[in-house]
Amino acid sequence: MLCPSCSDSSPNISVVCEENPKVGRGNCIIKWETTPVIEGKVKIYASTNPDNIPEKDPILTADISDQLATIVISDPTQRYYYKMVFNNRYRVVTASCNSVIPGIQNFRDIGGYAAAKGKQVRWGMLYRSAQIESLSHSTFRELENIGIKTIIDLRTAEEVAKTPPLQEQGFNVVRIPIGTVNTDHVMQKLRDGQIGNDSIYRLMLRINREMVIHCKAEYKEMFDVLETEDNYPVLILCTTGIDRTAIISALVLSALEVNEETIMSDYLRSNNFFDIPQASGYGYRLPVGVQEAITTLLSAREGFLNAAKNQIEKSYGNIPIYLDKGLGLTDENIRKLRSILLH
Repeated sequence: MLCPSCSDSSPNISVVCEENPKVGRGNCIIKWETTPVIEGKVKIYASTNPDNIPEKDPILTADISDQLATIVISDPTQRYYYKMVFNNRYRVVTASCNSVIPGIQNFRDIGGYAAAKGKQVRWGMLYRSAQIESLSHSTFRELENIGIKTIIDLRTAEEVAKTPPLQEQGFNVVRIPIGTVNTDHVMQKLRDGQIGNDSIYRLMLRINREMVIHCKAEYKEMFDVLETEDNYPVLILCTTGIDRTAIISALVLSALEVNEETIMSDYLRSNNFFDIPQASGYGYRLPVGVQEAITTLLSAREGFLNAAKNQIEKSYGNIPIYLDKGLGLTDENIRKLRSILLH
């Protein structure tokens, strides 16, 4: 994740911050590099508000040459954002993209990415995840502590029926069902040996191509929700957070003028934060060929996202035209979205 500092004359500062899933919330590892190499000190300040991180009483001071710091927060129920000040001059705001929340797979913030014209996607505004299943009260409290107001649920009625109603937890739930592969049905066919790995790969390519053509009304409805500032922070979810959520996340980042390489990188992060053995009922007990097919079904592959992108380009020329002519997003719609999600 590239986080340019605030001055045009400053060095390029690359920062990566992630929670340690083996330790849990409140434990982050921050790594950085500067180009050109600079010497001196870096001070790290923390706050639960990404837009207000006072430079008072740093939680840690390190040599810039260390290129790594481990942050341990005393209150893991809160989400923290960090301001790094290099030599009292260059500033970078960062946070962990992933949050370890018990019971929720693939939960992460899609903030912090560099956009066009020196802008950056705001932290703490837009999250993505797999489905929220039977969670403890403390887990829902963690979502509340993060500030989640609105949940955009892309699952079908059949999928939703398997989990507790989210409205009862006090969230504003917007249901925009997008049909896709019935994972349970396909998993059973895999176990029975009726479908192979090649078939799954071709199936996912076809589904992603079809979604961007046949779900334009649903995508427009989702963008309508994101254009209302009072709805934020927003969490977008589907069953795995890998297919429907992935395409929508990519479209949003494209609308914010995040570059293609970064969008693909964000998409592939699902492979780090989704536990396939857990989701598949520990399919390692199954034949190797079945395991490979399950892995394909529950993985983010470059070819899958590219299938959607290629279909958009084939039908509309490029993504901006698709957002305009396909989804009906006006210049004012895009301007409003950027005014909310970029700074």
